[in-house]
Amino acid sequence: MNVHASLGVDARHDKVLVTFKVENRGERRVGLPREIASDTAPGRRLFDLREHPGEAEVPYLGNMLKRGAPTAEDYLELAPHSSHAHTIDITRFYAFRPGTHTYVIRYEGAALADVSQLASATGIHTDAVMFSHTAP
Repeated sequence: MNVHASLGVDARHDKVLVTFKVENRGERRVGLPREIASDTAPGRRLFDLREHPGEAEVPYLGNMLKRGAPTAEDYLELAPHSSHAHTIDITRFYAFRPGTHTYVIRYEGAALADVSQLASATGIHTDAVMFSHTAP
């Protein structure tokens, strides 16, 4: 599987908007988890979000949805040689400290190397992205 994933963060205007971008550089359709590719709110601690410096984990405040084993409907198909981007507002889902602070965010998950085989999950991850956010 030849997939490249990255994160971008826009922390202006009192919000933290995280954009997940992925490119399928391969010859086969791949499956991206809908929780990162199309859901509007995280149903679990989707991102590894930490304070900088110090690496203290920022607590997740959102709901923790219980999910069964993934099915084909849990994945978004991405055609060969194409890309996809999706933005999630995480502001109310993580306990950002009041005032202006610096954070580091990354994503680690799995994608389907073959959309017809649920057992073909392969790890995908992003590099860490540093950003500053001012919370009330």
